[in-house]
Amino acid sequence: MTGMEHTCPPQITRLLLLAGEAAGLDRSRLARVPGLAVVGEDDIRLPSASLVRVWQEWETALRECGGGTLPWKLWRPGTLGVWDYLFSTADTLVDAFGVGDRHAAAITDPAESFVVTVDGAGRLTVGFRGVFAGHPVFPIISEFATGLILTSARSAAGRPLTPVRVTLPGAPPRRHDHLIEAYGTAHLEFGAELPSVTFSATDARTPLPRADPALAAILRDHARTTLASARPVLGWLDRFRVEVELSLPDGDLLAVAHRLRMAPRTLQRRLREEGTSWREEIERARRQWVEHLLQDTRMTVESIAARTGYADQRALRRAIHRWYGYGPAALRRDMSPS
Repeated sequence: MTGMEHTCPPQITRLLLLAGEAAGLDRSRLARVPGLAVVGEDDIRLPSASLVRVWQEWETALRECGGGTLPWKLWRPGTLGVWDYLFSTADTLVDAFGVGDRHAAAITDPAESFVVTVDGAGRLTVGFRGVFAGHPVFPIISEFATGLILTSARSAAGRPLTPVRVTLPGAPPRRHDHLIEAYGTAHLEFGAELPSVTFSATDARTPLPRADPALAAILRDHARTTLASARPVLGWLDRFRVEVELSLPDGDLLAVAHRLRMAPRTLQRRLREEGTSWREEIERARRQWVEHLLQDTRMTVESIAARTGYADQRALRRAIHRWYGYGPAALRRDMSPS
């Protein structure tokens, strides 16, 4: 999964954008969210943080017209690509969610997962473990995740399903009639560790009408191939940092701005908006390079200073003392394999 960490495919972001536009939200507010310029392409993976930024920007407005369940009103079979069809070709809901978890990276960040359990009475509970669980927008993301679980199950079963229980993290909202309507049950529990949906034993084990083991195997191979060939899209700050590293030892602001096709003042403004500055980013890049050269080479401190853009070895020693509280020799010993 190397290279895919902290990324997600574009399908859910597209669904969220459609929901926002249906709610009358202005997409121009999202102009600075990394990756959205290519969200229509199927072979890319966006920074996971970009999806969270969309939730942040539109949370208040979405709360007024359906919350995290609103996007599912726009869902159609195939909206989530191969993941939708993996469900419909499985034998039962238990099998479907097991396959869905193994291929969760087909719709979300590889670090996220679906937690599938069957209790002693045969009831199936499917929870969602998200990497942004501590983020302020996670409650609305949880509403979305439980909607995904329930919508996928209903589509695979080809009939209405009434969940035994739906759990959501966070405190209950003042009114949650829209959630009762969306989930089809009043059995909602708040303050849970994970958002989850519980299905009856009958629903969990009833054979799915479009079960097809041969097609399911083909779809699993397709899901793996699609993931392996996807192209991660760097966010703006990521692209900038690559350019800064390439600019060393000189660290020329004008050259970096030119390669990013923006004016130097615009570049500095964008950095302020990201909570950083040109000076901080140059020091960050030099520090990373110094650490690499001390750990992985036998270069002298004088040579490292010249390679990373310091005036002389005394300037580099002062920088290392500022970063770590001791000198390069001690730092090299600390970083050496034991």
